[in-house]
This record gives sequence, structure tokens and C-alpha cells, in this order.
Amino acid sequence: MNLKTAFPAMFLTIAVMILIGCTSTPDSPVNPGVQQSDSTTQSSRQLWGFYDVEVIPDNHGSADVIFTPLRSTQIHMNVVGLMESGSTGSAVGIVPPVSFVDGVLDIDIKLTHPFPLPQFTGFDVRGIMIGHGSIAGFSESFFYAGVNDIDLLNADGHTNLWNPTEYTGNGYVDGKLGVPDTIANYTATLNGYKYFSNDLTANLGISDMVKANRGAFIAGSMNVRHYTIKLGDQGLTFQYAIDANWWSPNEPYTVPDDFDVEQANCPEPYHLDLWVGHGITGDGGSAPFHVDVYDWQKDVDTIYLEAPLLINESMTLTGPEDLGDYVRFSGTLTNELLPAADQVDILVYGRGEDPVTSITYTDYHLYRLPTPHIPSSGVIITIPEDIAYKTIGVEYTYGSSGYDYGGGNPAPIDYSDANGPWDFTLVPNIDSATRIALAPTDPEVAGFAGDFSAHVTHFFKTQMGLGGDLNEVYQAESHNEGANIQRLWGIYSSEEIVEGVQAFPLDPPVDFQYPLTTSTDYTVNENYTIIPFLLTLTVTFSHEGLGEGFAFVPVEPGVYGWGWDVQPALLTRTIAEFETGGLLGQGSMGKALLYEWIADDGTGYGSISCGNSPDADPNFNESTFEITGSASAVALYAVN
Repeated sequence: MNLKTAFPAMFLTIAVMILIGCTSTPDSPVNPGVQQSDSTTQSSRQLWGFYDVEVIPDNHGSADVIFTPLRSTQIHMNVVGLMESGSTGSAVGIVPPVSFVDGVLDIDIKLTHPFPLPQFTGFDVRGIMIGHGSIAGFSESFFYAGVNDIDLLNADGHTNLWNPTEYTGNGYVDGKLGVPDTIANYTATLNGYKYFSNDLTANLGISDMVKANRGAFIAGSMNVRHYTIKLGDQGLTFQYAIDANWWSPNEPYTVPDDFDVEQANCPEPYHLDLWVGHGITGDGGSAPFHVDVYDWQKDVDTIYLEAPLLINESMTLTGPEDLGDYVRFSGTLTNELLPAADQVDILVYGRGEDPVTSITYTDYHLYRLPTPHIPSSGVIITIPEDIAYKTIGVEYTYGSSGYDYGGGNPAPIDYSDANGPWDFTLVPNIDSATRIALAPTDPEVAGFAGDFSAHVTHFFKTQMGLGGDLNEVYQAESHNEGANIQRLWGIYSSEEIVEGVQAFPLDPPVDFQYPLTTSTDYTVNENYTIIPFLLTLTVTFSHEGLGEGFAFVPVEPGVYGWGWDVQPALLTRTIAEFETGGLLGQGSMGKALLYEWIADDGTGYGSISCGNSPDADPNFNESTFEITGSASAVALYAVN
């Protein structure tokens, strides 16, 4: 018997199997408050599975994650039964390794379609993580994750589908191994999800998916997505729902051509991508934004944006720009309400109507925009905070580029503005640099660590490529926290600093005073004998605090994936002068001017530097400190 003649009997068997336990007409998964449907009308939207999930830490940075299937008598196609009945074993599982550190679970979840027949291919499959909700405030009566609630940090989108508060029907029942009534404890009605398809790897973004395949989850296949989950203070459990779309295809069941896009794919947008530019802080400001809307039916002409802590009324956006695979809505967001919070929630959403049932569905995306405030005491950089960015092994990556401030081109940073905000997102990553703190026992520095004082606690390595050449400089440092001093014990360079010399030990050390504030103003002058009678060095540093404001830097992925970060920062100016003496001395080596923007945890967010040498035209005015020539602008790009 061939497949074509056997199919009716096989389909009947599967249909009976998946309908077992469905003893009543289902409730339809509709958008509450938008439109209710006739419960006798079949929808293309299906619940592929529902699970209790328990996280069991092992105290070694990992955890066991157990999925327990639940079953609802209220779903028109009880696909929990289908997913549990295939020959592939469990339909939901994990791909090791699992990381569980500081309450954050990093896990790859795999979904396996248990049947190989192509006509059972699903579309727009979403693995929804359902937890507890403690925050409201949007126009719809949502409850969603707060600071102490379980939260999917890298959600592809958000949905109200299948949350047990609203989709109860006659009540959920426990599954094969489930605990009765545990589902009632999960109160969030807006939950994050990850999108599964054969064109997505574990970490690939939806916008990078092959659009021609329409988000297909091909029958018989297995797909994996990475979840980063912050577990809250209400236990190490959550629930997991698998939402999918399916409609009976035409023969010969070619994916996706024989599946009607109007019925087999979700009617609402399958992805919303919000970009907000820099400019908004807790103290005000405006920023441009755009929302890219991906929709299979390409009929979304209106979307909505709500930010109740920033603006009084929601924004209705129309007239999108057609960009091929997606349409773009643009606008400007202004901080009108000056919230006290250091972050604000923004919700964007778009709707679509099921052509079969006339049910309206909505895809949401919840974003958290950083809106920090300058502390009431001002930006104060102290020694303990300064150590934070010199933690052994933490690498900071900077991008930099040279600029001619006298050439008439717009400067990447307005260093003359003492109170910001300062925009480093315009600094291109042409010449990259890295900075990392190394222990004195690290093999990389152990060979020259003995050239410096035994008081050295770490070597702060700066590695910078300039014009294709790689230069490495190691600063031998320690901290005297009791005296609020950072000590520089010398410098080692991978290249010779002067002929025959790579290590410049400094004893006594050059001391940099802390804390740093806008009132900081001090000068350090030290004289050193490098080679008796042959080479001496005089070092003079003048350090001054100029102002405080907000620094925007192009950190990837930034706070909540924005592509930039913003923090209160202190602007300082340093003038460094070097002079060599003795038989090998050359007199003045010149002066260096350095502007630094330092975040309030001590991290260097950006800088501008230039120098005046005795035998060349000056690059800055030594009286006004105005940069008039060539300089280098640097911006923080990543922390690893």
C-alpha cells in the first residue's frame, strides 16, 4: 500500500490519538478585550504543549532542568498528547551544558517534532516562558515580570497567549506527571517567548531568518533556541507553553508553498524590532526611534507604542516605509514625565486578524530603556569602585579613530561641554584596543614582574593597534584604599621605550588621588633616576575634574540589547609632561593632554588625547587646552 492510499487511515489514527481527552468544545485563544470568537469555530492557532519546569541547582554553576508535561481538556487539538506520542521520545529537552550562576539560567531548549509527515509542518512556533507578574501600567490589564520576578532576558517577543490566568476554560488538569493546581500560581499575563524555526540557530535573531521559508518548523525536525532566564525570589520553577500555527496544506505538501500563508502562518506580526537612539536620561531628553514590523501577510498599517513612565498617552503610528521584508514606523520619543526609575518599560505591539475565525491576535514586545540619574551626591569615583573595572581577567574592548580638530570636520565628541550628555556612539571602531588586568603571577607578565616593586598587585595591560602596528603597554599598579590612592609603580612596553630600555620602574610610585569629583584639582611631580648619571626622568601630572553628565557609549549588546549604554560619568582633564636628563637625556619630551569620561563605577567610557612635541606644530593650546590639531577619540565597545 503506497503512502497516498495509506494516508487517510494514518490521519484518522493520529486524529483519534490527539483528540483523546478533549471532552468539551475548546475556548479559543483570543486577545482579551479585543474580540471573542465563537467557541465552535476552529482556529489555525494551536497549543503544541504545556509543561511545568523545575530548576534544580547542583552548586557547581549548573543545574538539572526537568520538564513535566501538563494536559488541558480545553484545547481543540490536544497536541500535548501528540507531542508525547511520537517515536522520538520527549518533545522538549535541553542541550548541555547548562549554566546557572547568580540566579541566571543560561540554557539551550530543543523542541522535536515527533512526526515526519511534511503535512504536519508548523509555522511561527513560540516557546513561551510563563512566570509571575507584579507590574502593570499599560492600557491593557497586563501583569508582567518585575525586578524580583522570573524573567526571560533575551526574549524574541512577548505574548498573552496561554497564560493560565486568562486561558482557564473549565480549568487545566495535571498531565502524566504534573502536580494538580500548580498552574494557578503563575500570574503573569504578558510573557516572553523564543521563536523556533528550521532557519534559526540557537542564537540567531529572527530578522536574520530566511524569509522565503516563512518560519517553518518542519515535521520530524528538531530546533534549538537559547534562553537567558533570571529566576526570581518565588522559587526555581516556571511554566512553558508551545504555541504554533498550522493549516491543512494542499498536495503535494511542499514546504512552505502548499501551505496557505493566510491560514498556516500567524495573522499578527511574527516579529517587532524596536530601535531607540541615544538622548534620553532620567533627567529628560528626546531620542529618535523606529519599529521594524515583520508580518507574513504584509497588511499591518498601524502599530502602537506605550511608555507610561515617559509619556502620558500611547502613540499610534501609521504610514510605514516599505523596506521589502519588513515595514518601518518612525517617530521621536521624549521624556516628558521625568521618572525616578533608572529604567522604564516600553511596549510596542501590532495586530492581525485570522481570516478564518476573525479573531484578532497581537504580537507584543516589551523593552526596558535605561534612564539613569546623576546621584544626589554627584558622580564620585572612589578606589573600591575603581577596582571594579580592574578585576583580574575582565577584558575591556575600545574602538578608536584619529581626528583633526583643525580640519573643519565635525568632532566625534564635544569635549568643551562640561556637563554632557556626551555621545561616543559616533566614534568608529577603526583602531581597536583592549585593556585587561593581569595578576603578577600571570605567565604573560611573570618574566618582567620582578623589575617592579613587590607591592604591585596587578598589571593593567593596554593593547592597541595603530596603523597596523600592535603596541602593548603594561602599567604596574596597586591601590592604597586607606589613603584613597592608586599607585603607578612603572611601565613596561613590548617595544623599547628608549634605546635598550623596556621597563621603567618608578619608586616612589606616582600617586593618583581619589575620590574623583568635579572639585578634583591636584598636581604630582616626581623625579627618577633610570640609569645613574646617564638617564633621569621627570614626570609631572596635573589632574582636574571638569563636570558631570551622561555618557552614551556603543557597547554591544548594551543594556537590554539597545546597542549602547548610558551611565552618569565624570569628565576629567589630565596634563602629563615628561622630561629626560643625564648624558642620554633629551630634555623635554613634550606634553600630553587627556580628557577622560569615567562612569560612576570607575570604568573608562571614553577619552580624547593629543600631544605637543618640541619639534612639531602644537596639537592643543597649552593655555586654554583647546584641541587645535590631531587627536585620538576612544569609546568603550565591549566588556568580556
